[in-house]
Amino acid sequence: MSRIALLTKATPRFEDDNYLRFGRLLSTSNEVSLVNFDSLQLRDNAIWGQQFPWQDYFQPGAEMPLSRFGPIEHDLVWTLSLGDRSSFLDKYQLLYALSKQTTVINSLTALMHLKSKYYLASRPEQFPQPETHASSSASELIKLIRHRGGKWIVKPPAGSLGRDVFLVSPRDTNLNTILEHMCGLDETRYAMIQRYAPQIEAGEKRVLLAGGRIIDQYRRLQKIDHRTNVSQGASTEHCELTAEEHDYCSGLAEELLDEGVYFSGIDLAWPWLIETNVVNPGGIITLQALTGQDRTEDVLNAILESLKPKGLRLSFKAEPVS
Repeated sequence: MSRIALLTKATPRFEDDNYLRFGRLLSTSNEVSLVNFDSLQLRDNAIWGQQFPWQDYFQPGAEMPLSRFGPIEHDLVWTLSLGDRSSFLDKYQLLYALSKQTTVINSLTALMHLKSKYYLASRPEQFPQPETHASSSASELIKLIRHRGGKWIVKPPAGSLGRDVFLVSPRDTNLNTILEHMCGLDETRYAMIQRYAPQIEAGEKRVLLAGGRIIDQYRRLQKIDHRTNVSQGASTEHCELTAEEHDYCSGLAEELLDEGVYFSGIDLAWPWLIETNVVNPGGIITLQALTGQDRTEDVLNAILESLKPKGLRLSFKAEPVS
């Protein structure tokens, strides 16, 4: 029986998140442990973490059990949270050490570079994006916006959930305030500006990719402001991909798999790729609410099939159809 560690964030109670859905299925044929990602440490020349074994009673709303510190000696380590941002570099280096002993997904390269928007913007052939700039100098970014004109999105290079995302234009009276807030008074933080893509007003498509193929997709529509994040009030609807979008996503799924990305969510406002999420992409729960179909098994089947070339032959027992 294989041993699988799911690296998650610590919460008082279980949430209906990917780790709970994946863990429930994987535990049918494997030993599954949940490990608090923020607890990673080096002890006795090994990587340890707070962890507890999977139990059948785990469900949304149930209290998390007490955990214990122990070495991470699993056959597969799956990162489903990056935890506290301030200690990310330390945890990344601990993960790097761990990756020399076991399989870590998604790859460390993906977690570092595809989570950030810098790499995406530097590869326009693979990741087509609107005009993008980044700097820790608020004055430089303000100068660019005023010189080039038009609407711009201001956002953190590695943010999520629509936090600190602003729509600005050269004449906005709060332009300086927003950029100074993003870069900090001492200009030690980086901010990114990206030309506003009007295509997003027709909806942004979240496409789930797993094991080098497309799983499913849905459209997110602005409701409150310019953001299309569900956490920020966007509405959702199931949708289809156009032929162009399908061809692009199919090719990108294979390219991402080559880079060690086994599960991701990408956001399209065609012809632009707006975001990639390679840590713990949302979408499975939304798709189930929209279609009545739980795609968890499809995601896992695709991932486990693509892990076979690494010598990992993992399985799970499918849940009976009700």
